[in-house]
Amino acid sequence: MGLCFVWPIPNDLLLFHRNGFIYPAILLALGLFIRTPQIRAMINERQARPALLILLLLTLFILINGFIFAPDIKEMLDSWDGQWLRPVLLFCCGFVLAPVIQSQFPSITADRLFTAIVLCFWGVICVHLLDTAWLYWRDGIIHWGETRIVFNRTRMSFQINMITGFLIAELLARALIHQRFLTLKTPFLAFMLLANLVCTALVDTRWGTIGLVGSLFSTFILLGLHRMRRGNILKIASIFLVLLVAAIALGIASWKTDPRWQSLRSDAETGWNAPFTSYCYNVNGGAIPLNAEGQPMNHSNGCRASFFHRGWEIVAEHPFGIGPRKEAFRFILRRDLQTDKVTIPHSHYGLIEFGLQNGVLGIAGWLALLVACWYIGWRHYRHGKTMPGLFLLLFTIGFFSRTMVDHNLKDHYLEQYMMLTGLLIGICCLRSRDSHTQNGS
Repeated sequence: MGLCFVWPIPNDLLLFHRNGFIYPAILLALGLFIRTPQIRAMINERQARPALLILLLLTLFILINGFIFAPDIKEMLDSWDGQWLRPVLLFCCGFVLAPVIQSQFPSITADRLFTAIVLCFWGVICVHLLDTAWLYWRDGIIHWGETRIVFNRTRMSFQINMITGFLIAELLARALIHQRFLTLKTPFLAFMLLANLVCTALVDTRWGTIGLVGSLFSTFILLGLHRMRRGNILKIASIFLVLLVAAIALGIASWKTDPRWQSLRSDAETGWNAPFTSYCYNVNGGAIPLNAEGQPMNHSNGCRASFFHRGWEIVAEHPFGIGPRKEAFRFILRRDLQTDKVTIPHSHYGLIEFGLQNGVLGIAGWLALLVACWYIGWRHYRHGKTMPGLFLLLFTIGFFSRTMVDHNLKDHYLEQYMMLTGLLIGICCLRSRDSHTQNGS
């Protein structure tokens, strides 16, 4: 619970490094699972075997590929350990967490455990809102786009979208198929959702807003298809209309408050072929290209287009990658262009960064892992544990979508995703009490 609260907070704001939470959790969970046959009997590992096997093979491939193609073996091993192996261990920790907790505390069921985790993750959002209110009381103005409890707006946006996805799924499931998973009352869930929407507006991130709208409609489509087998089209249509109005309102609010939308197309066209001497790549001394209107190109609009274009070109030029490395994009550009004037650390796209490090086969392995997790969620959503399956399904889709617009395959983003994915898979694979009692005996 402590780890879930402090995860997105920079270590220099904490009393001690968050590894002090991570490694004890891994050691305790995996240690109890391995040494206790009764706990192992509580989970059907066969159902998760494809995802676990792909994860193992991908882990070995990333390591071996790094030994072959990395320019610096020591740095590669450090990055592989911190940026990949630790998330993998957290995936395994999450996978065994529910049976380990239930074996020690039978009253903490899977739904109560997941509810507590969601609340602890939401705690960071709550503190940010309280901090914003205090700043408004002190200064008399709203500090738009500022975050103090986390490092930047992207981190807060990711946190908001992750929790909001679960809240939307839970509320729509209660309305459409009359099922629930979180143990909180509906009015409190609605309050949490409202707080998240307010926080989204305060953080002022475009991709975060798009992610919320996408989560809203993907959840509705899945639940609507589930519900239409039982009729009640009028109720579904009414809820869809409400969601559509809410989505339009969010879109209009983002359009009105964020001037970057106005020049998006012109800036993107200008930035697509922006030279490496531009300020997209040299923030301190590069020239700012002018768009079709003769205005300086917006950095977010134009440079993101350039990073997307150049990033995939570099992946094609280096199909085997350069091994795990935290700033692979900058390293490759400096090496290939033979200049140290490139200051941009990464391409801002998670999937591109994964390809730059681990090559085309690494991307294929990562996508295979996502498909395996998605399939587990889909199978349980359609045939059994509907709500954990739905959460896993939507969480996998949402995280993959975010890798297309943000660099989230690193640090606490990847750690949180892997732990929660492992937890949801473990919950889906839990045996009934009667079944694991018989197996254990």
